[in-house]
Amino acid sequence: MRKYCRAYHLGDLRQFGGWVEKSEGNEPKLSDDDVVYLWDDFTVVRSPIIPDKGLLFDTVTPQWQHYCTTVLQFAIPEDLEMPAEQTEQQVQERSDAT
Repeated sequence: MRKYCRAYHLGDLRQFGGWVEKSEGNEPKLSDDDVVYLWDDFTVVRSPIIPDKGLLFDTVTPQWQHYCTTVLQFAIPEDLEMPAEQTEQQVQERSDAT
């Protein structure tokens, strides 16, 4: 389940050597100045509102993840990461108790 996305100019993502952009037949062509959204699963979409539509990139490789975290400085903010980790820990504790 996706929980976080961040906006980027498409031109910054297109600089990745393995970038292969997907497009749906009737979608207008995007420029480098258009804003797109990188999700925490490292996929890229046109809109954060309808993430299943307008998929631009889903070739998630270690190289892409490295590019996102080092060049783009993509990271889930700590205040959003902690509740998810706490929930996982609570589930594990409940499982261990039974």
